[in-house]
Amino acid sequence: MSIPDQKELTQAARGDVSARFILAEALALGIRVGCALDGSELVLAPMRVPRETRRQLERELFRYQAEVIDIILRENAGRLS
Repeated sequence: MSIPDQKELTQAARGDVSARFILAEALALGIRVGCALDGSELVLAPMRVPRETRRQLERELFRYQAEVIDIILRENAGRLS
């Protein structure tokens, strides 16, 4: 995934790029990120990483929660169609 130049991004696009980066890093750590079917909350599993890594991931997921949930729901909608 290439990161576009920050100057060219709107605030919404920055959130989407950040959320995709966070999801990719979580996957690289072996952490699966999902959400409730109604998009109300995030679900993480498994969390076999050091405590500080988990806390940092949770902070960033909370910071970009709306964008992360939107990405997950869009990807799942594509699979269910």
